[in-house]
Amino acid sequence: MGVDDAEAATDDELFQRALFEVSTEETDDDRLPALEALQDRPTSHVFERAVRLLAHESPDERELGARILRELGPDDGTGHRPFTTKTIKAIVAEMPDEPDPWVLGWMISALGYHNAQEALDLVLSYQAHTAQPVRFSVAAALPALADQEHTEARVVEALLTLSEDENDSVRWYALYALFNETVGITDAQKTAWANTLTERGSTERRAELRKIATTLDDHADSTLRNALEQAYGLGEHRYSG
Repeated sequence: MGVDDAEAATDDELFQRALFEVSTEETDDDRLPALEALQDRPTSHVFERAVRLLAHESPDERELGARILRELGPDDGTGHRPFTTKTIKAIVAEMPDEPDPWVLGWMISALGYHNAQEALDLVLSYQAHTAQPVRFSVAAALPALADQEHTEARVVEALLTLSEDENDSVRWYALYALFNETVGITDAQKTAWANTLTERGSTERRAELRKIATTLDDHADSTLRNALEQAYGLGEHRYSG
């Protein structure tokens, strides 16, 4: 199904095709035209059907529901979409009973896409989940769920923990959030994080800190930038004896 075909298709056709797309998706780069077409149809019919899917017995169906709701309708720039309030309520109601880690990860991601700050503590409760997709989604969603004027201490603590996760994708998202998306945190505190993570990190993880330095904006504090840029070399020196 091409983009033009998706735009002309009925809702029923799109739901059927989108389910096939979701269940056969192999990489994040795969185009999902039917899913995208549904997300571009913020009607009550599409919304209500997506909500019903959240309670379906099939995990693929539940995933489809979460992914439709995640980006249903245009974002107004503040994370609000046409059905944001109802979407948050529906997802929060289903999350405690969701057994599939992959689906749970999409639910958490949907809350992040809707800036569901009221769900912050619920999402934080999954930070130590045994499944990587869940921890990954927590790390990616936390910046959008945190206070936009001053990142809460419990969010910082969660990101620091996730920045030392065993999975590289989880670590990267947590590290990026720590150094680029926390708000109201002093440069001195961020430099302290960099130094502590350098001391404790393996060679691979210290290299990640150096890479984070390349993501800082041009006005970043020079001491912080240096701490990140030198993480790999400093770590090698310290561990070389």
